[in-house]
Amino acid sequence: MAQSLKQIKNRIRSVENTKKVTGAMQMISVVKLHRIEDELLALRPYALRLENLMHHLAGLNPDYLREYFKEKSAAADILLYVLTSDSGLCGMYNQNIIRKVEDFLRENKSRKVKLILVGQKGLSYFRSKTLKIANAYIGLNAKLTVGFCDKVVAEFSELFLTGKVSAVYIAYTYFENAIIQRAVIEPLLSIKPKVIKRREYFTEPDLKSILTDIIPQYLKIKTRLVFLEAFTSEHAARTVSMKTATDNAKELLELLVLLRNKVRQAGITQDILEITSSVEALRGS
Repeated sequence: MAQSLKQIKNRIRSVENTKKVTGAMQMISVVKLHRIEDELLALRPYALRLENLMHHLAGLNPDYLREYFKEKSAAADILLYVLTSDSGLCGMYNQNIIRKVEDFLRENKSRKVKLILVGQKGLSYFRSKTLKIANAYIGLNAKLTVGFCDKVVAEFSELFLTGKVSAVYIAYTYFENAIIQRAVIEPLLSIKPKVIKRREYFTEPDLKSILTDIIPQYLKIKTRLVFLEAFTSEHAARTVSMKTATDNAKELLELLVLLRNKVRQAGITQDILEITSSVEALRGS
């Protein structure tokens, strides 16, 4: 009985330590989530307006910079960026995006898909597969830098414009709210033209010069937005995961405390019975 009580106390101590860790990680994730969510929500309207403006201007003369809008030779590889986390404890965040990528690979099994992996979890999973991994970036830890995004844009733009890849896609997790995030795959290049109500524009100095500047800028903002979506989703998923773990630890702790009290009460009752039996035995003698 004493040994059993000791084991229960050890379990209580272990669960209490776990609860402290998960609670601390939850608070850290909440702070990071609020910080990056504000940045994401501020960038979304700007990115949308920039995209609409680009399509408006491109629609005035589709021949300008058509290399950005036309898919290259189908014989070339498809380039797919996969955004996962560098660390775990974020629920189904990585599993959802990996499942989405697996579906994409099956749908495009007749074509060669070249992967560029962002995040240790994606690298750990896909390097064990018989797939072509062109590059990998790890150690970002859901921290976005403008320099890194510009580097990524320069990388896939050069591969696409030189015809080394026929199309560029990116797999990431779209942030809807703190509870709901969706794994999606979107094209980056070629740019899919949108049918937008025509407007009249006066361009200065000329339309081609403006498009020459605005399309690379659009790709930079779009890429930055996608990374913010992914990193915000990661922090949200980790916040929910750590909250669930903390709540489970609280529930388990309550059950263990109740069990400890029952075992202690049973031990006290057993001791009283033994004392009473000994007293009765002495009286009988």
